[in-house]
Amino acid sequence: MHTMKKQFTLCATLLFILFLFFGCSAAEKGHSQAVAPQPAAETWATEKGIRELADTITGKMSLEEKIGQMMFVGIHGTTLTENTKKTLAEMHVGGVILFDRNMENREQVKELNTSLKALTLNTCSLPLFLSIDQEGGLVTRMKQHAYTAPPASEIGATGKPEEAYKHANETGKDIRELGFNLDFAPVLDISSRMHGRCYGTTPRQVTVFGEQACRGLKDSGVLFTIKHFPGMGRSETDPHTEKSVVNVPQQTILQEDLQPFRHIIDQYPHYQFMVMAGHIRYPAFDSKPASLSPVILKQMLRSQLGYQGIVITDDLDMGAVSEGYKPEEIGIVAIQAGTDILLSCHDPAVQQRIYRSTLQAVKDGKLSQADIDSSVRRIVYCKLKNLVDTAQREKLYKQVVGK
Repeated sequence: MHTMKKQFTLCATLLFILFLFFGCSAAEKGHSQAVAPQPAAETWATEKGIRELADTITGKMSLEEKIGQMMFVGIHGTTLTENTKKTLAEMHVGGVILFDRNMENREQVKELNTSLKALTLNTCSLPLFLSIDQEGGLVTRMKQHAYTAPPASEIGATGKPEEAYKHANETGKDIRELGFNLDFAPVLDISSRMHGRCYGTTPRQVTVFGEQACRGLKDSGVLFTIKHFPGMGRSETDPHTEKSVVNVPQQTILQEDLQPFRHIIDQYPHYQFMVMAGHIRYPAFDSKPASLSPVILKQMLRSQLGYQGIVITDDLDMGAVSEGYKPEEIGIVAIQAGTDILLSCHDPAVQQRIYRSTLQAVKDGKLSQADIDSSVRRIVYCKLKNLVDTAQREKLYKQVVGK
């Protein structure tokens, strides 16, 4: 009995020693694994790295290139002519919009967009925003060869928000296949007029259907644009041809018209979309059109709603603003008001006048260099997040930041 007890004690001691040896070894191994440094995400793939890259690129750009990033233009013809290349290069433009005048069939549009993508218009080879007004209904480009969604009013009348998602998603996939990366849609105006371009006549209906349209476009892989801030559904005249004035109290605009815009601004990262400012005048806020009003853009959109993304004007060739402002002053006034991108769709001569006068205004001190840099930084950051893949971003980061 005594012998068995001794043997048992000896076995227990051996087991204890073995446990200490292997257990400690395992613990040390586990501890070693826990404290071993994990490979950090590559700098150019992090949010901090992308913002650093946007800052550095902005700092390296010439003033001419910076103003160019703030120019969004329409071109003429169905191919990229040498004359058009020269015009775009002279202004270092940051974005192009195509219309039916540029579009014959799908293959031709793909080739045109491919040619535009191949252009080098700035020292860092930032890609172009390539856009189209593809709302559906009346506002559909190349209807015979592109996906045509029903008018927004018809979609809203179904009572099914998922219909808005479906048509926006199909539209987005279709234009992406054609080479576009930005759609100037959806319309978030509240109206029973506007040729069926609105989802409804109440803030709630437009908010619900508009949100689904935004989601559909986002999920298709293109940037979307909410328009026409702060809402032009109450206008009784067409801003394309004449001055439009909406005489309603501030509270009406703030509580009703702004609701769809506020919802999207609260729901989505601001680099995923742009806000297009309309040309309607709201005397309760300012005597200037919304697109040229610091009260509406800086105070309302930036400060009150907290929007930090890109603000783009509606077409500056429209009668609602072109009648009151010369090309030499309209870009300056728009930037002073808080706009980031100047959209000029039709006349190359007008585009060049806007570009040159804006450039000169910075040199003369009429426009703040800091404001220009803030706008360009937003534009560059948006492009890096959406239009530049990880491999390109890595190459750009090493080339520009040098780390």
